[in-house]
Amino acid sequence: MRLKISLRSTPPAVIDVNYSYHLSSAIYKAIERASPRTSIDLHFPNVPKFFTFSKLMIPEMKIEADKIIVESETVHFFFSTPKNELAQKLVEGLFLKPEIKIGPSKFILSQVEVLEEKKISEKEKFVTLSPINVSKVDQKTKKAVDLYPTQKEFYDVLKQNLVKKYCLFYNKEPECNWLEFEPIVFKPKRIKIKNTWHRCVEMVFKAEGNPELLEIGYKAGFGAKNSMGFGMVKMV
Repeated sequence: MRLKISLRSTPPAVIDVNYSYHLSSAIYKAIERASPRTSIDLHFPNVPKFFTFSKLMIPEMKIEADKIIVESETVHFFFSTPKNELAQKLVEGLFLKPEIKIGPSKFILSQVEVLEEKKISEKEKFVTLSPINVSKVDQKTKKAVDLYPTQKEFYDVLKQNLVKKYCLFYNKEPECNWLEFEPIVFKPKRIKIKNTWHRCVEMVFKAEGNPELLEIGYKAGFGAKNSMGFGMVKMV
């Protein structure tokens, strides 16, 4: 299920440039209000959460140092999950308490729209709505290393991530795990989650292969840390 969640603000609202963690926290809290059991399931470590969300879409704003000054009265973001019940719990929780706090600023829920989900074919072109994070564990240091589209490993790990999500979601192996990715344009980014910086990319890319694997990416997010606001895409 794919949602467009619109919020009202009282300009000028001020939020941190790195607001993803705050928005993720608001999503988790809303789900917990509606279903504590679902919230507990989402806190199991090292497993995909099967949801992702976009950047805040802010029509009018300006950036001063590490702050975003929101000058528009309404903003919105997109939420996506292959688990319809999870989206329903999010909506229930938002309506139970229609206030979302992003850092020091408060926003009020104004509208939730259920968007049409497009049929995924074997060849698609995607653009990111939130940047993609792809990382691997360095075997020597045992630390996570973020990858870029200029590295072949970026696409290998991206594919492995989709296969892992598919196996966990459907409890079976995909019949075919062939995938190819072709970047058209990309822009490196750095986003801070809590006290850690993560390298990621906004990009337009072509993808070809098993449509079931591409569908998992489309609905649950490409790459890692989807529940922190990474990897949401739309078809173009």
